[in-house]
Amino acid sequence: MNKFAALNNNLVKLSNGQEVDRVTLEKEIKRICHYVQNVVIALKDEKQVVALIFPNKRLFSNPDYEKSPEEGCFCPRNLKEIGKCLSGCMHTLNLTVKPGFSKIHSAIIINSELSIEEGTLTPAFDVIDEQVIIKYNEHLNNLFGDKLLVKEEVFNIKFNT
Repeated sequence: MNKFAALNNNLVKLSNGQEVDRVTLEKEIKRICHYVQNVVIALKDEKQVVALIFPNKRLFSNPDYEKSPEEGCFCPRNLKEIGKCLSGCMHTLNLTVKPGFSKIHSAIIINSELSIEEGTLTPAFDVIDEQVIIKYNEHLNNLFGDKLLVKEEVFNIKFNT
């Protein structure tokens, strides 16, 4: 099993001593796609940045055409379509991320919603990163080769960084 950690501080040190600004990464992912409702940035083995992305599923059946998507993207109707769109957008994001060690190595788009009842959101609707990492740990391990059974539909993205 891989070791994953939530990044609770805005700046988190990697094993090489470099710092990653998780808040900036989360904001950038939400900026490039208004279909993203929540993002949690995790760290794999203190070396690789991983994004857990939760789409706003209500927009799949009721797209917001007032917000224009990035050039080349479209209004996705399901997880696979948002995954393909985000793959390209996040690749472009990785090309612009400075410093280079802050690049996102992998992402999982999880067809689920965070909630207060499940302990993944506070009453103010802030994400509780540690609880999200615990709840979706099997998804993270599957991203890196495990074959654990999960109930949610996912779309995995890996980048050559």
